Amino acid sequence: MTDTSERKITIEQHKRFSESALWRLQREYFDKEGPNAWVNQVPFYITSNPFIAHCYAVIVFTFMNDWVKKHPDAKNNTFYIMELGTGPGRFSYYFVKSLEELRAAHGVTDIKYCYVMSDFTKHNIKYWEEHTALKPYIEKGLIDYALFDMETERPITLIRQNLRLTPEILVNPLTVFANYIFDTVSHDAFTVHEGKTYELLFSLSTDEKNMENNRPVDMEQIVVDYNVHEAKPNYYGDPLLDPIIENYKKQLTSTSFLFPVGSFNALKLLRKLSNNKLLVISTDKGYSTVEQLDHLGHPSISFHGSFSMMVNFHAIGEYFKNCGGDAVLQTPRKGIRTSVFASGFHLKDLPETWHEIEERVERFSPSDYFTLHGRMRDSYQQVTDIDIIAAHMEFSRWDPHIYLKVSGHLISLLPQADGETLEFMSKNMPRLAENYYFMPKTECILFEIGVFFHAIKNFADALHYYQQALKYVGEQFGLYYNMALCQHHLEKNEDALATFKHALTLDPESKETAEWITFMEKTIAGTIEEKDIK
Repeated sequence: MTDTSERKITIEQHKRFSESALWRLQREYFDKEGPNAWVNQVPFYITSNPFIAHCYAVIVFTFMNDWVKKHPDAKNNTFYIMELGTGPGRFSYYFVKSLEELRAAHGVTDIKYCYVMSDFTKHNIKYWEEHTALKPYIEKGLIDYALFDMETERPITLIRQNLRLTPEILVNPLTVFANYIFDTVSHDAFTVHEGKTYELLFSLSTDEKNMENNRPVDMEQIVVDYNVHEAKPNYYGDPLLDPIIENYKKQLTSTSFLFPVGSFNALKLLRKLSNNKLLVISTDKGYSTVEQLDHLGHPSISFHGSFSMMVNFHAIGEYFKNCGGDAVLQTPRKGIRTSVFASGFHLKDLPETWHEIEERVERFSPSDYFTLHGRMRDSYQQVTDIDIIAAHMEFSRWDPHIYLKVSGHLISLLPQADGETLEFMSKNMPRLAENYYFMPKTECILFEIGVFFHAIKNFADALHYYQQALKYVGEQFGLYYNMALCQHHLEKNEDALATFKHALTLDPESKETAEWITFMEKTIAGTIEEKDIK
């Protein structure tokens, strides 16, 4: 009998988790994929939609105003807002757009800010530099970008301004966003049992066929094994971190927990650069209470192109409290949670900011929004009243991602829609278009808006959005065919004829297009007969 079993290859043995090869593989993945990592691979919609960006914008807008009220000289210096692990940049666009709308609505023009998009890979920066949605803000100096590796203490330099962020530059508090990033940088892992703390040591192996050039091809095929070793006292030699581990030994009974050491290293640097004046807002999956941390098994690693871990938000909150700061941890909800941390000041000393944090983080949070959205997403095919879809679009702040999910069903409901709803939808289509943030291999919302107007016989607006979609969709038969139909209905027959002819070059087998060409030629020549009328 032939042994067909695959030979196992040991990648590493008994490594402290933060020193595991997994983190190197993670970085290589994101560096190789660039923006493509977020195209049907790494989940990111939940923290990159107009709703969550508006929540953050309201908090930050209120915070800057609150700070200026207490420190009038703050108007003389720029507020820097830095996003860690920006990725494709969709959240950045929605945030700055929303913040600008708030500033305009309130007439606030004398508070200066600069939004800093950051990542460790140059591929993403190149994508931001060339993105049409970001360009207006970049050209106004509202957005800059920087290479920043959370795992390495290196200077942070704004690329466009050639400005290094230093304590002298960061006079006002530095605001930091950390969405879906604390879960992807290095952690250590510990176990508490019978009043003792043990470190978890990781061993990695995979099938031989999954190895290429001495590295695993598919991270999902990596097998993780654990060994325990009693942790030494004062494990990190850090007065802010070691007390957290010591308290867990007293508070937890029998469990394993993660310790986000990579995030702590980054926060330490950012506190240093900002003169210990730091506001951090983070949304991610994780644990926010000691009770949630107890009775857990060994860490679960979620692979999705890359991999991610549950974030120990409770430990991050304790870290900020240990350095004299503040933490607001959202009460436990299913799914993601949002947390706000402060260093160098207390949030309750900024009453309007505190109120907005209560409103946007605790009372109705991005997590609550996503729960309701998920219910709608899973059942919209059963919706028979277009008013419900219209209300959901308004609730989402006219999110293109949602509209793309419901557009086909919505079009089928248009014949039964009342005039008021159609007027409401039509009026808000420009908002939907403004929220379009192009990403590779994704559908074009501008084309779908064109389909909406086409379906309600608003051919002028339909043609406008079809033409807007052209630079994103490219040479597609359906787009040119629809444009030609609109041109015909607008009595632009010569344009329609040329567009139909171009459509036919894209699909020479289309008999209907050929018939339209004949019809248009007769119309222009004035030889149309009754039998030819379409």
